[in-house]
Amino acid sequence: MPGKNVVILDGTGVGDNDLLPILNQLSRVFKATDAEVITFPLRDMKLAHCLGCFGCWVKTPGLCVEADAGRDIAKAIVRSDVTVLFTPVTFGGYSPELKKMVDRFIQLISPFFQMDHGEVHHPPRYKQRARLMVVGVQRNPNPAEAHIFKTLAGRNAINLHPPSYVAEVVPASENMDALQRRFESLLTRSDSLPFGDAAASLMPPPVMSCVTFEPDRARRALLIVGSPKTVEPSTSSALGGFLLDCLEKHGWATESLTLRASLNRPEGEGELLSAVERASLVLVVFPLYVDALPYLMTKALAVIAQRTSREQAPHRLVAIVNSGFPETHQNSLALAICREFAEQSRLQWAGGLAFGAGGMIGGQPLTQPKRQGAPVRNLIAALELAANSLSDGLPIPAEVVKMITKNRIPFALWSRLYVWVGGIGFKKATAKNGVSKADLLAQPYAAY
Repeated sequence: MPGKNVVILDGTGVGDNDLLPILNQLSRVFKATDAEVITFPLRDMKLAHCLGCFGCWVKTPGLCVEADAGRDIAKAIVRSDVTVLFTPVTFGGYSPELKKMVDRFIQLISPFFQMDHGEVHHPPRYKQRARLMVVGVQRNPNPAEAHIFKTLAGRNAINLHPPSYVAEVVPASENMDALQRRFESLLTRSDSLPFGDAAASLMPPPVMSCVTFEPDRARRALLIVGSPKTVEPSTSSALGGFLLDCLEKHGWATESLTLRASLNRPEGEGELLSAVERASLVLVVFPLYVDALPYLMTKALAVIAQRTSREQAPHRLVAIVNSGFPETHQNSLALAICREFAEQSRLQWAGGLAFGAGGMIGGQPLTQPKRQGAPVRNLIAALELAANSLSDGLPIPAEVVKMITKNRIPFALWSRLYVWVGGIGFKKATAKNGVSKADLLAQPYAAY
């Protein structure tokens, strides 16, 4: 049964009015079961994006520090029987409008870590949790993109711990009768969770082809830092900055752009597009947020894909993602989305790098003496080799993809150490803010 209280997060954007009849049909299917349906039109709501401050864990446990409509949405989700994410499929991921709110779901889980099917994840904050339904709409059929989307929904379910979940991709051209039957089938269907190999299989394979430079635009690299931590240095800025320095040593002209909230205004979009137009190589570097790209990076890719002067498209795209989990494969979906973006935007995919336990790096330069441990040495060596290949017009070598993930500690031991050390770190952070362990696990939205 679908449940009495249904919350729908409408992730359609300004240009997606043609998808609203599909959303209305989905709502009617729920209402036919006598469910009470509340729909949040995210594009019309004032919502801040997640800043990665972890305040909802260590300062105001269970509450996002942004006192806006996001709190009302979180409360409704906690008290619902079914939570529905509705969105146009965007390179295999969610729309920017939906991703902005999904990133703030971390307030619904605990900061601590636990092992789940051999992977490190966060435990749930609330005992009562809603069933999760994720519905994506494609204007153009694309089985590979749909597979990425469904796997992303499953990975979200692993981290959000719903009692069950279901994910479906429907074509925008499907007639209403067919949509009704499809949506009715979702009310009772449950999908299996994509642990381990199901996620790892989406990691883009190494690229084998090389590139011929255009003489008038050769050897100009743009670094786009997608970490929302713009006040303080981030792991993303440290990784991207080092790679950019290496390219400069090879004679490249370089430019760096850190994404900010100004991207939501025309001048911010213009700044991004102008920088992209000048580049022959674009490097996107970002942290993993709720199993995919952070909101601002999601928004940036959507803006780039809609540009009009496609004949000026950069030759190549490289993506580097780091996550707060120790497993490299938890980054697979983010890189798959980047590769799908490259294909749809007519960019040449030059490879992606994934790094687990990114918090170990922090925002300090990789070359600082105190950071010369084995993981950092591997990172430095890998990024230097990557710069050598990219400078020669070649993609990221397969050996670099492997080198950046090397760890001398067996993973079974490393993962348990990570869980233990991570727990200690969060306890220290909350103690500095005068928050007790009991308060750390607060459930402010529980219906007592």
